[in-house]
Amino acid sequence: MKIVISFLIFILISSLASLVGLGGGVFYVPALIFLGYSFNEASTLSLFLIVVTGVSASLRFRKGGLIDWKMALVMEFFTGLGAFVGGITAVSFNETFLKILFSVVLLVIAVFILVKRGGENGIQKPLKTGFGHWVRNFNGMTYSIPVLLMVIVTFSAGYLSSILGISGGAIKVAAMILLFGIPSKVAVATSSLMVGFTGLTGLLGHLVHTNIDWKIGLVLIVAVFIGGKLGSKVSMGFSEKTVNNVAGLIYIGLALLMIAEILFMH
Repeated sequence: MKIVISFLIFILISSLASLVGLGGGVFYVPALIFLGYSFNEASTLSLFLIVVTGVSASLRFRKGGLIDWKMALVMEFFTGLGAFVGGITAVSFNETFLKILFSVVLLVIAVFILVKRGGENGIQKPLKTGFGHWVRNFNGMTYSIPVLLMVIVTFSAGYLSSILGISGGAIKVAAMILLFGIPSKVAVATSSLMVGFTGLTGLLGHLVHTNIDWKIGLVLIVAVFIGGKLGSKVSMGFSEKTVNNVAGLIYIGLALLMIAEILFMH
């Protein structure tokens, strides 16, 4: 019965994850902790599931023509590097500290997304060109990415997401929308591709010192694959504003759940 319930829960949460371009770790980690796993065990298993979620969601978004492949490959190189380093060093941190950090990261991202101002194509500001800026023309949309800031943000996102077991989708989507002015739908779709790679590199780092419960992992793989396809399909029918609002509210709810776990379950 526990496996059946877990299966159904993970279909739901992976659907919500791909709906807003996340790898699912912000859902998977709290769920696995409540199921009795330690933080390190939960984050390792979460990264394993994230790889599947990312592949499932990106297959759907690819059909919609929303993934900026060139941007994804460049960003993911630095994110993956940070994720691998984070995976190796994750055991150096206190578990309670990681949970608090996890909650703070979610709340900060939620606030920035919910107070975001701008039209359907992201924050309205002058397009910067020239040295240090990478101008992207994609599907009739144009946005400028500051290269140095991109390297710093993506490496940091990879490192932080790996030690927390959350893939970096939440951080990367927020950065793409808020810092680079990338349209929300493109950010969500491109993130769905990147989180799979980030999850894989972070997982390899974690496997140096932590084992996976393969039995439950294989059961949940089926659930997150189904959920990833359902969520990404629904997301393509949402407006930019709806995607932002749903993502922000989800982050807040998960942060509050984690805080409650810290306060009342220790």
